[in-house]
Amino acid sequence: MKKIIIIIITLTVILTGCSDKKNSGNNTETAPLSNNQLSQSQSESTSTSQSANDTNSSTDSNMLDSIDTTNSPFEKGYYDYQGTIRNDMSIQMSIYPLGKDMVGSYFYESQRKEMNLKGKAGEKEIILYEYDETGKKTGIFKGTMNAVDKIEGTWTSTDNKKSYPFMLSLKSNLPGVEYGKRYGVATDTTSDQDVENFVSKIQGYVINDNKEQLAEEIQYPITVKINDKATTIQNKDDFIKNYDKIFYPNYKQVMSNAFTKYMFANWKGIMFGTGSDNIWINEVTSTNGNPKLMITAINN
Repeated sequence: MKKIIIIIITLTVILTGCSDKKNSGNNTETAPLSNNQLSQSQSESTSTSQSANDTNSSTDSNMLDSIDTTNSPFEKGYYDYQGTIRNDMSIQMSIYPLGKDMVGSYFYESQRKEMNLKGKAGEKEIILYEYDETGKKTGIFKGTMNAVDKIEGTWTSTDNKKSYPFMLSLKSNLPGVEYGKRYGVATDTTSDQDVENFVSKIQGYVINDNKEQLAEEIQYPITVKINDKATTIQNKDDFIKNYDKIFYPNYKQVMSNAFTKYMFANWKGIMFGTGSDNIWINEVTSTNGNPKLMITAINN
């Protein structure tokens, strides 16, 4: 009887041990973290993220510090470029040498949404970091140049998952103007943003054929072409009557698609449009003595 009891006890111990090992190997549940353990885990994660950000900032700083800006070919003024990323994505860019930095913005022509730029330029190399509206860094332009007329290089996303060639050609230059006052050569009191807002309003009138509203924004008399013949438009009624001949389909399309940023300006005014198809804007003193932006030339 004692032998039987000993055998039963022995088998029970063996089976219990096997069961514990089996549960230990296959149990997918984990014990919940205590508050102290959770805080420690979150702290380690934050520390790792901060470490990565610090590393990126350090790398950026080292890249920019390696550029000798004393021989930069850029002089005071705006430099406006057009070009491509990945050979098929058209972009417009405007940059300005501000102190030792290069600042500016660019946008994809298909989206027309600006992204800010900041970096440095040396004698033959330029690095520009791009930032979205929240200030988040989203990419980097690393390029080379023999002169300011053409810049070529590689655009890379900040996570290094995308990398494309880019090419930029100088479209126009506004030399000597103050930063933030690119249209100051043509306007005394109107800000750059107000100028671009005004031009956007004009473009909206053209797109929607709001001829009555557009007629209010013109300084008369004004000379236009009607059936390829120079014709003087004397007043608003005259403009409205001839509107369809002035803004004929091809001209309307050009003005509807023209960009309302990075516009060329000189002492004659601000040019909205491309090539020989354009509208010129100037600051005109109204009858009450206050300056007002108005259309002073229509080249159709």
